Amino acid sequence: MTTGDVPGMVREKMIVEYPADTHLSQSSTTPGGRNGLLRDEDNQLVGHSVLYPADDDVLTRAEAKATHRLAVAGAAVAGAALTYAAVKAAPHVRKGLANLKSKLNRGEPELAEEKSVTIIEIEFPGRTARGSAEASPEATST
Repeated sequence: MTTGDVPGMVREKMIVEYPADTHLSQSSTTPGGRNGLLRDEDNQLVGHSVLYPADDDVLTRAEAKATHRLAVAGAAVAGAALTYAAVKAAPHVRKGLANLKSKLNRGEPELAEEKSVTIIEIEFPGRTARGSAEASPEATST
């Protein structure tokens, strides 16, 4: 229980239960307030509503419905934002993956693909090959 704005009055949160074809009476002393009397469509008194203490942990149906709608709206906004981000990022991701693929394909060539080098020996008259044990007659005469 909490004290209200009016001195000497107590304000308490309650859950009100009443038939669907009725409504709560307007308070004659407090503008905008309601009281526990039930009235029909012709504004005839038909009974009293039932009041239950409302714990802070207990949500009324209206609060639960509002919370559910808020959660659904939040999920929809989050989904739309993720979709937008994915659409905007897709070209950059594709380009990055293509660059990575081309870098991987430009790696070291395999041994089978290496070019072979062939050494050709050309003999010149009067010269010996390097490392040869024989010395040419011209080289010894000098």
